[in-house]
Amino acid sequence: MTETTTILEKAGIGGYEEYRIPAIAVTDRGTVLTAWESRKETGNDWAECHITVRRSTDDGKSFGEPQYIKGTVPPEERITWNNPVLISDGNLVHLIFCQDYEKTWYTVSEDEGETFREPVEITETLRNIPWEWNVCATGPGHGILTKAGLLVVPIWLAMGKVHERKGKLVRDHFPSVAGCIYSEDHGKTWLPGFFTRGVENANETTVAEMASGKLLFNFRNERFERCRVMGITQAVPTKLETVWSETQLPDPTCCGSMESEDGTLYFVNCANHDMNIFYAPRIHLTLYRSNDDARTWEALEEIDPCGGYADLAIHENAAYILYEQTVNGTIQELLLKKVLL
Repeated sequence: MTETTTILEKAGIGGYEEYRIPAIAVTDRGTVLTAWESRKETGNDWAECHITVRRSTDDGKSFGEPQYIKGTVPPEERITWNNPVLISDGNLVHLIFCQDYEKTWYTVSEDEGETFREPVEITETLRNIPWEWNVCATGPGHGILTKAGLLVVPIWLAMGKVHERKGKLVRDHFPSVAGCIYSEDHGKTWLPGFFTRGVENANETTVAEMASGKLLFNFRNERFERCRVMGITQAVPTKLETVWSETQLPDPTCCGSMESEDGTLYFVNCANHDMNIFYAPRIHLTLYRSNDDARTWEALEEIDPCGGYADLAIHENAAYILYEQTVNGTIQELLLKKVLL
């Protein structure tokens, strides 16, 4: 497999201490769009964060200057703008993100991500999910446009204990459930989808459309199993049906990403299943493929011996993987790797 690698950000450079929570989408025209949280502090999900977008028109070889989504760079307020989700949809690019794990916002671009509209709040859609919460988050990573024209965005909700951290009231991210919201009109309105029952503290989730037209959801697993949890819905994701622990996909309790193209499923994550320590390191970032609607998975390639959160886009027989490179427990760089399939 032929590979190219581009460094997008380095920790501590550019006015931010850390760049985390990557999202990527490739438009029909081949524009590579990336988004992430630019954090003022390291190791703090509740740090002051700004939603940052960068775009490439040369297949990811180089990127334009960072674009900060309007409203997410306040002059003085210490706000956590978190969990960007990108979706490519014809001549539209949708971007969904959260504020202080409390509100959810939506914006759209009509010019390949050069500019975005004023964000609008869509928190009420999540309030219509019948589960009481005080923490909300989208994705992270990308959502999908299904063949039937639905936009689907994975989400997770938590009812966390409130406490103070560095002068700010924050909430724990558990107990939690995962689910989705979806749109039938290209983002004009949003509807609540399913939420998990019987999956312990389900949270960060990725979704792909199967060859059958059903939707496959792939959950971060908080149980001490060191593998992913999978679930299937119908084409309209209002009810989670089959759920199982997928031991073919080892995982150290981390965010992963899934995508599909022409009936083939792809998945990328840190393939570490070390059972000897409570917190397994995020290493062995690996790309997988399934040609049989997730019944079996084949490891294609180790993308990086290190790893971290990663997001995946498939375009014209290539995988575009935007990921955190973690070395000795510290996130050093945000990298884009292109792999020919």
